[in-house]
Amino acid sequence: MVGQLVVGQLVVVRWGRTVTGTARVWLLNVALAATGVVLYIVGVRDLGSPNAPFEMPWWALALGFCLAEIFVVHVEFRRDAHSVSLSEIPLVLGLFFAEPRGLVLAQVVGAGAALILHRRQSLMKLTFNLGHFFVEACLAVLIFRSLADLSHAPSPTEWAATFVATLVTTVFGVIAVFLAISLSEGALQRHEFPRALGLGVLVTITNTSLALVGATVAWTDQRGVWLLVVPGATLFLAYRAYVSYREKNQSLEFLHRSTRLMNESPQVESALRALLVQARAMFRAERAEITLMAASPVAQHDAALRTTLGPGDEFIAMEPVTVELGDEVTESELAGDEMTVPLRGETRVLGKITLTNRLGDVTSFDEKDLTLFETLANHVSVWLENSRLERSLVQLTELQEQLRYQALHDPLTALANRALFTDHVQHAVARGDRHGRLLAVLFLDLDDFKAVNDSLGHGAGDSLLVAVAERLRACLRPGDTAARFGGDEFAILLEDIETDDAVAAAERIGEALRAPFFVQNRELRVRASIGIAVRSTELDATQLLRNSDVAMYIAKRRGKGRHEVFEASMYADAVERHELKEDLQRAVTQGDFVVHYQPIIDLESGHLNGVEALVRWNRLSRGLVEPSEFIPVAEDTGMILQIGQFVLEEACRQAGVWQRRLPHGMPFSVNVNLSARQLAHGGFVEDVAKVLAESELDPDSLVLEITESVLMEGDGTVRRLGELRDLGVRLAIDDFGTGYSSLSYLRRFPIDILKMDKTFVQGVGTTSSDDALAQAIIDLTHTLGLTVVAEGIERVEQRDQLRLLQCNMGQGYYFTKPLDADGIEPFILTESVGDQDAPSRV
Repeated sequence: MVGQLVVGQLVVVRWGRTVTGTARVWLLNVALAATGVVLYIVGVRDLGSPNAPFEMPWWALALGFCLAEIFVVHVEFRRDAHSVSLSEIPLVLGLFFAEPRGLVLAQVVGAGAALILHRRQSLMKLTFNLGHFFVEACLAVLIFRSLADLSHAPSPTEWAATFVATLVTTVFGVIAVFLAISLSEGALQRHEFPRALGLGVLVTITNTSLALVGATVAWTDQRGVWLLVVPGATLFLAYRAYVSYREKNQSLEFLHRSTRLMNESPQVESALRALLVQARAMFRAERAEITLMAASPVAQHDAALRTTLGPGDEFIAMEPVTVELGDEVTESELAGDEMTVPLRGETRVLGKITLTNRLGDVTSFDEKDLTLFETLANHVSVWLENSRLERSLVQLTELQEQLRYQALHDPLTALANRALFTDHVQHAVARGDRHGRLLAVLFLDLDDFKAVNDSLGHGAGDSLLVAVAERLRACLRPGDTAARFGGDEFAILLEDIETDDAVAAAERIGEALRAPFFVQNRELRVRASIGIAVRSTELDATQLLRNSDVAMYIAKRRGKGRHEVFEASMYADAVERHELKEDLQRAVTQGDFVVHYQPIIDLESGHLNGVEALVRWNRLSRGLVEPSEFIPVAEDTGMILQIGQFVLEEACRQAGVWQRRLPHGMPFSVNVNLSARQLAHGGFVEDVAKVLAESELDPDSLVLEITESVLMEGDGTVRRLGELRDLGVRLAIDDFGTGYSSLSYLRRFPIDILKMDKTFVQGVGTTSSDDALAQAIIDLTHTLGLTVVAEGIERVEQRDQLRLLQCNMGQGYYFTKPLDADGIEPFILTESVGDQDAPSRV
């Protein structure tokens, strides 16, 4: 019989679908099993025993199937292998002399035992092979019983029925195998199918003929079955002899073809590729690689060039690698799914050649494969040492130059990288000291570049960086150096230049970047913060680079999209920021934060409606620190996640305590500020649900405040805000009017509350224009069905006017400054009850 699943590593399909090859083969396995079950139940199960002179026990047939699958001959077609066995012999004998159910059981159990115990097939291959064996046995029984008459000794009619049954099962098996290969590799395997089918039919006819002779003899005298042993063994040995002869011819042809291709290839790269293609095909390996050592070793390691083919058509030529001392292969190594053979020259090891992951039903390499592989390695070694050596050295020299260029240039923009730029600055400093010339370094960082990557993808971000690099080149003189330090950071070296010239260059660059970029059919606008450091004689290269970086940071702090010239005071500011970051890290670890609360008042009734939770840092050296001083650093460093989680947990816990002490049904809520990083965190919604459950706080009593800039983060924001609303949490826009919001955003996002920024509240009650602007915001909010809260109320006329303008709620120092939980608790428990005209100030 021909046909078993022999696919090696399964790959993702190339049909543009998302289902993997493994999944599709498993679906085929399920289909085969289901087909076999249906055939067995509908047709085989109710068939009786044949009217034969004797009945063969199922275990004897199972032993025959097991031996047939153990003593198989593997015939290989390119990168696929098929197993030729004598399994038709026990199958034919079972059709004539065995009970049908026992025959099916014998084939599945006997073949399964051989596949599990002898060949140690993987679960997927085993499942497939048993599935199609099950179907084939059922098909053979049904076809044979429908055509044959078993009331008498075998006649030509029964012979014909037997041939039809075995040929149909053979065709089915070959189709099943090639269908599995096609499903696993994501491409229809047409080319080898006719050859495999032809071989299967030929083997089936031969085996069936031999089995029919035995069956005919056995019908008369069952002892005649043993006469099949000699012709069966002879046929098996004939198969093996044919395959052995074929393998020898293939080996000789393989060595000849490999040597000829290496000698005829004009380039080392093409010669190595041809060699690896031939080796991978001959040994049916998934991956082949050859590593060539450099001519002169270094003290600690040797430089090497590795060429790899596979998996699939993936090809990497002359990739530089480092081979640590002691890792060189000096002897051939055979380890199951990998063979490695050294390439030995006259005086040293030239490299090694490796094959990995044997494909096909034979799942590992053997000593015979290793011997042929060593012969190939000897041919390769001779080729390397002889005619192609000089050309190889030339190409290696060229490659070394390419590697040197790659090591000193950014691969994306082709600008100098940090190492080359630093070297240029050091040489420029030395020249400046000799000739008394000034030089300047500009450090440039694109503002809000992360938004491009997050919204359009990294491909668009890379395209934008390439376009920025082109504009930088256009702004510079021929002798200037531009470099990319990584990410969205660039640096520029200007030699023989004054401070005014450096500032003019920064202005020129800033103006060039303001023009729109067109990326992926989108118009993008970019701003850059630029730091300028002009070298005086006492500065070295490292200090110059540091100063330009500090100046860039100051430019960002002062509003972005601008340039700043380094001054000595800036360094002190940078040192202070570094100290702040270190202290903040310790504070996060030690828990040096407290939560203060500021009431939110219903302006119509004067009753307390809720509180806003505000974090304070109890810094040992300075006491309580306002959020405006440390929150930006926490955002930049990512520590905002831990701080925000602490505030959420503490505020909900405390609010839950207050809510349970207030009269039932009295409205009370706690507002917690939410950063963009928190909202983008994958498990944030689950964290909120857990905190609400632990604090026993009603979800409707939690209001999460987000700034307008958070709404610009993309579609993921809409989804996550919707998930928060599904929990029952309410959402508010904080500082409305100071960011990027539009009516479309207010309609698109599930917002409940709009908090009017204090800049719109300051003039309320004093000027008609400020009153009109506040009235417009309040009317807009009410039209959208939202609640409006006025922030920053500090005077009674502001409160009164906002009440007349029908503003729903307000907060500010007029009512009270933020207090800790103990300080605010009396206000909550007393001022929230009653019908007083206005709350008393604390």
